[in-house]
Amino acid sequence: MTRVPPKARGLVIGMVTAGTTVLAVAAVKAAGAPYATLALLGAAAILTELIQISSDDSSSDPGDAHSFSFSTGVHIAAVLLVGPWAAALVAAFGVIVVDTLRGSPRAKVAYNASAFALSIFVGGLAFEALGGVAGTLEFSRDFVAIGALVVVVYLLNNLLMSAVVAFHEGTTLWPLARDAGLDGLQSAAAEAGLGVVFARFALYDPWAVVVVVPLVLAVYQAYARLAFLRRETARALETFANLIDERDASTYRHSARVADYVEELAQRLGFPSVEVARLRWAGRLHDLGKIAVDASVLRKPGELAEDEWQLVRRHPRLSARLLGRFRYAEDESRAVEFHHERADGHGYYGIDPADIPLAAHFLIVADSYDAMTSDRAYRRGLPKEHALAEIEKNLGAQFHTAVGKAFVALQRGQDPQAVLTDAERREMRNLLGSNRRPILRRRDLRPEHVTAAGVVGALAAVGLGVPLLAVPAVLLAAAGLTLLQIATYRERRLVRGLTSVLHGERSRAETFSQIAAVIAGACDLRWAGLIGWKERDCTGSLELEWSAGGSAAGETALMSWLLREAESSESLRVSDGSELGKRETHVALPLHCGETVVGYIVLALDGRPPGRSRAR
Repeated sequence: MTRVPPKARGLVIGMVTAGTTVLAVAAVKAAGAPYATLALLGAAAILTELIQISSDDSSSDPGDAHSFSFSTGVHIAAVLLVGPWAAALVAAFGVIVVDTLRGSPRAKVAYNASAFALSIFVGGLAFEALGGVAGTLEFSRDFVAIGALVVVVYLLNNLLMSAVVAFHEGTTLWPLARDAGLDGLQSAAAEAGLGVVFARFALYDPWAVVVVVPLVLAVYQAYARLAFLRRETARALETFANLIDERDASTYRHSARVADYVEELAQRLGFPSVEVARLRWAGRLHDLGKIAVDASVLRKPGELAEDEWQLVRRHPRLSARLLGRFRYAEDESRAVEFHHERADGHGYYGIDPADIPLAAHFLIVADSYDAMTSDRAYRRGLPKEHALAEIEKNLGAQFHTAVGKAFVALQRGQDPQAVLTDAERREMRNLLGSNRRPILRRRDLRPEHVTAAGVVGALAAVGLGVPLLAVPAVLLAAAGLTLLQIATYRERRLVRGLTSVLHGERSRAETFSQIAAVIAGACDLRWAGLIGWKERDCTGSLELEWSAGGSAAGETALMSWLLREAESSESLRVSDGSELGKRETHVALPLHCGETVVGYIVLALDGRPPGRSRAR
C-alpha cells in the first residue's frame, strides 16, 4: 500500500472537514431554493461529470494532464441561478455521484467534492460581495461580479488540486499551480462562458438551452478526437521506439530503461508531473534515429570504420528531426538531439554546455549508465558500482555535476536531493525554468493583429452603447494600418533591390554580400550567413557571412536550429533568438535544388523581418 505523505494526508483531512461543514450549512440555507431548478442543475452536473475526457499523466503534452468537462460551467450557472450555498450542494452532488459510480477511492471522492464545493462557494461569496444577485442577471451591471466569480473559482480550484498533487509527490506547489493554471486557462474560459450563457437562457428563455446542447456535444466530440489522436500518435512513437530497441538483443528495452531512470530521478528531485512526463518521453524516444543505422553496425563486435561512425554519430540529430514533425514533441526533440553531448562541450556535435537543456543532461547520464551496465557485442557490461564510479569520475566533464551526483545517489538508494548543495538545487530549478517556452512571443504580434483588434474594439464599443471607448480603438486601428503601409513599402523596396542584384553577373561571394546589403537597407540587419546544408547527414556548415556589428549565433547552435526547422512547410523559418542564445530575430530562407534543400540564407535582425507574414 502506498504511504501517503503527512502533508497530503493533513490537506485531505482539512479539506474534507471544511467541505463537510460548508455542505451541512448549505443543506439548511438552500432549503428555500426552488426544487425544480436544483433538480435540473443536479442532472446537468451529473451529465457534465460523466461526459468528460480523462487526464493522461503519462502524456508529454501539458494539455493531457488535465481532464476536460463542462461541469464547472454548470457550477457557475448554479451560483447565478440559486446562489453560493445551493451551488456548493450541486457541485458536490455531481462529483459524489459520478466518482462513486466510477469506483474512485473514497478519500479521492471526498476531497474532490469538497474542493469543488468550497471553490464554487467562495466564488459565489465574491459574486455577492460585488453586487451580484442570484436569480437576476444583467451583464452591464454584473460584469465585474461575474468576472470575480469566474476568477476566484478557477484560481481556488486550481490551487486546491495542485496542492494535493504537490504534497503527495513532494514537489513545489507554486510552479505546479502556475503551470497547471496556464495550461488549463483556455478550457476554463470556455467553461465559464458556457455557464453564464446557460444561466442567462435559464432565467429568460429556458427552451434556448435545448439549442445549445448540440453545440456543447460537438465541442466535446472535437476535443475528444483531438485527445485521442494525440494519445494514439504517442503510442505509435512508443511502438516505433520498441521496434528499434528490438533490432539488437543487446539494446532490448534500452529506451524503456532510460525512460524509467530519468522518470524516477525527476520524481525524486520534486519536479512537477508534467515535467516528469516530458523527461520520460524524451528518454523513451531518444534513439529513434537509429532506424537509419544498419543493425549489423550496431551489432559489430570490433571497432567501427569512419563511415560507420558517421552513421552512428548522426542518429541523435535524425531522432530530433523525426520528433520535430510532431508539434507536441518539439521540446523533447531538442533534448534528444543533445543526448550524446558532454558537460565540457566535447560531445558528438561540440554543443556549448550553456545551450544544453536540462532534459538532455538527464538523458546523457541515464543513457550512459544503461550502456555501461548492459552487455554489448563489443564488451561485457560493467557491474553497477563500477558504472556509478565512472559517472562520479567524470562529473563536470561528461556529466552535469548536479544531475550526475543526484543520479548516483538515487542508484545507491540515497535521497538525491540530500546530496545536492543549495546552489546546485537552485541551478536545477533555473535550468528547469529556462526550458519553458514563453506563452506569447514577440513575433506572434503583427500589424494586422493590431488593426483587427482596433476595428473589433471600435465596433464592440458602439454596439455596447459606450462610443467613447471607440476612440482609443480607432486610434489603435489607425496605428496598425500605418504599420502595415510601412511594412508594404519596405517589402516592395526590398523586392526591387533583390531583383536587381539577382539579375546581374557576379561571383557567389559578391552576390551574397550585395543581397545582405540590400536587406540591411530595408531593415536593421545585424548579421547574415550562407549555410551549406547536407540533407542526408542532417548537418551543414557556414560558408559565407556578412556583419554590420552583429555576431553569429554559433555554428553548432545554428545547425541545431535549422535541423529542428527542416520539416517546416513554411518558406521562412523564424526564431526569436532565445533558442540560439541571441537577442536578434533570426530568419532562415531555404535554398532548393529540385526538392532538396541545399542551403539556407540566415539573417539576424534587430526586430521583425520586413513583410506582413512569416511566410510568403
